[in-house]
Amino acid sequence: MIKTFQIKNKIMGEGRPKICVPLTGRTEADILSIADDILIKAKQGNIDMVEFRADYYEELDDETKLKQIMTNLSNKFQEIILLFTIRSEKEGGEKLSFDSSKINDINMFVIKNKLADMVDVELFSGDDKVKELVEAAGENGVKIIMSNHDFKTTPPNEEIIKRLLKMQDLGADVAKIAVMPENKAQFIRLMDATCEMNDKYARVPIVAISMGKLGAMSRIFGEYTGSAISFGVVDKASAPGQIPVDELATAMELVKKYCI
Repeated sequence: MIKTFQIKNKIMGEGRPKICVPLTGRTEADILSIADDILIKAKQGNIDMVEFRADYYEELDDETKLKQIMTNLSNKFQEIILLFTIRSEKEGGEKLSFDSSKINDINMFVIKNKLADMVDVELFSGDDKVKELVEAAGENGVKIIMSNHDFKTTPPNEEIIKRLLKMQDLGADVAKIAVMPENKAQFIRLMDATCEMNDKYARVPIVAISMGKLGAMSRIFGEYTGSAISFGVVDKASAPGQIPVDELATAMELVKKYCI
């Protein structure tokens, strides 16, 4: 039985996949300006989550400035789930001015100060570090999306499920995998793995995304296969294949109406 949970006024893992849009920007002024654009678009009711991609932020390693901008974003997105993400370079993120071990420290700072509703933790950050972050998140009322991204290929179904199961075992509130299809068959395999994971093993909501143009349909069919979040775009895409948020919402409604 997949465990659902409420966060703000949303039920994660139930109904239409939650639509998340990335918020990227180098400076505080840019980030807050993009946030205002997202708020305007959110009035149409198609945005459930905002992912602040902190690896773009130039002042990420300054705790005072980070706390200030996260507080500003939290105040803006009072009805929208705020997800904090530092995507490592090896998994498709921006090049950082510090080594990858600092990512865990910053994530812990955000968790302990309750600066976001959810924090993205990469599966391959080291099991001990991941467990520390999961424990701290539980103590501070923050939910963890545990993730893995493969920008080269789509692993075999057994490996996809193995990684999602490990995230679940490590205490993820949401388990997420995003892969790159090299052909249509790999896209279909991811959809198959998503269904198998949900039907047989999932205890938490899962997110399974096939990236790029070949995989874009995975962002539309989430409710059909059992993927809890889909990523659209308002300002600037943070991964290949993201669809403009209004078109994504329309396509998802058509799937719900005619396929489910």
